[in-house]
Amino acid sequence: MLPGRRGIVRFGSMLLLVGSLASLGGGQGAGAGQRDPDGVMGTGVGMYTDSSVANQVSSFTINPKTVSCGVGTLATGGEASGPFAMLMYATRMDSYTVDQEAGEIRATGRMRSITKVGTAVVEDAEHEFLAVAASAVPHGGFDQAMHAGGARFDVHFSTPFWDRYNPMCTPSAIKAGACRFGGQLLLGNIFIPH
Repeated sequence: MLPGRRGIVRFGSMLLLVGSLASLGGGQGAGAGQRDPDGVMGTGVGMYTDSSVANQVSSFTINPKTVSCGVGTLATGGEASGPFAMLMYATRMDSYTVDQEAGEIRATGRMRSITKVGTAVVEDAEHEFLAVAASAVPHGGFDQAMHAGGARFDVHFSTPFWDRYNPMCTPSAIKAGACRFGGQLLLGNIFIPH
């Protein structure tokens, strides 16, 4: 039995995603078996999860031009977002620091956050952010509690909806009064130059 049009589109999208993630995980450059050590150094990309995002698979990117984070589920049938979805992306980058000794990238600036619950957009706001991406292998002294367990990404922020009084907010341990989305990487990497 041949798959329907939706099945073909979904299968094709999955192949593109798997191919993209395979190229990330392998760290291979364009040359046969050659690594390009400068291609993505000082950046991060991948997927993570923990209780701050209700254990949903979430995606992120961090580089000198932008920081983004996406969290969500699909509704039954897969044609609309499910009970919760959030998209965050930088509208302004203020600082970007790659700390080789700490094995960490920190970025600050402003971002837009769009939060959807069910079919309703409950917030569309701009806010300040602090994003922290930590490699799995530290190069020197750093806060073990922050990086224990491997590479991770966290974004710390506060909005009228996402504040310390929201029961869904996971409090930030490094930015007073802010919430945190983040977790240990499932796929991807934080590329810190050695």
